[in-house]
Amino acid sequence: MATKPKRTYDEALAFVKVKAAAAAKKSKPKTKAEKAEKPQQLSLELWPDAVRGVPNVVLRSALFGVSKAREVHKKRTMIAAVEGYDIRFKGEMFNQTDLDVWETLLHLARLQPLGTQVEFTAHSLLKQLGRGTSGKHHEELKEQLMRLIGGAVEITWTKERRAFAGALVSSYFRDDETGRYVVKFNPDMAQLYGVGHTLIDWSERQALGQDLLAKWLHGHYASHAAPYPYKVATLRTWSRSTVERLGDFRKQLRLALNKLVANGSLKSWSIDPDTDLVHVVNIPSPAQLKHLTKTKTKVRRNG
Repeated sequence: MATKPKRTYDEALAFVKVKAAAAAKKSKPKTKAEKAEKPQQLSLELWPDAVRGVPNVVLRSALFGVSKAREVHKKRTMIAAVEGYDIRFKGEMFNQTDLDVWETLLHLARLQPLGTQVEFTAHSLLKQLGRGTSGKHHEELKEQLMRLIGGAVEITWTKERRAFAGALVSSYFRDDETGRYVVKFNPDMAQLYGVGHTLIDWSERQALGQDLLAKWLHGHYASHAAPYPYKVATLRTWSRSTVERLGDFRKQLRLALNKLVANGSLKSWSIDPDTDLVHVVNIPSPAQLKHLTKTKTKVRRNG
């Protein structure tokens, strides 16, 4: 039997958009009374199954860092981020393993309005995460969900003078007989996507295994069509690395960047020995290529 050809990224994205449009046409239009009775809920973009949609503010900050040691902030504490964001956090700090869980939950949530329940079994979620399914892994998942519920995040977009504050996961219900979870999100969290988000290649991220620095770099550079060169010390701060000696962090950075080149996430990288600036040549996504083309066109016209 002949197998169906694998869809390209653009074809897959177009497919889910067509499906969403068809579903919308079939739905019965609401009366004015019904609209007034229940406010419209916000939905996430229907991205393809091979990627995960993540807000840029998450990928360009230390909110989900690389340290396995978790600080606990009892008061609103400023978290390192690129220019344009002010982030304050209260609670037990997140790292890249928590981001894996959050990305996967949002991947499920994209199929329906935020604020409605997202249902899954712990076994299926652990499988999607590429983890084991032993009792230990189930307990780790419980801890991570509670951490996401308990961490209070305040994100301010300094230029727009707007802010979001809340938990990244609102609540969950668990049935220990069946392993079934029901997770809810705050609908206001969709605002994080409205300001800008990136589609992360999930297979590339999973291939990085337990290398938390490589995962942070993967997301950070994926969120830039043409990354700026940053100092090694700056990347250490933004990734919230706890490595004290800059030379030791530089060694870890080199190894992590080599992994990204090996799995096709980056074309190349270099560190200027005089300035200690990290130069990276990215592999832009289709959407980023369009953005770069528009930018070049504008430059030519203005020139």
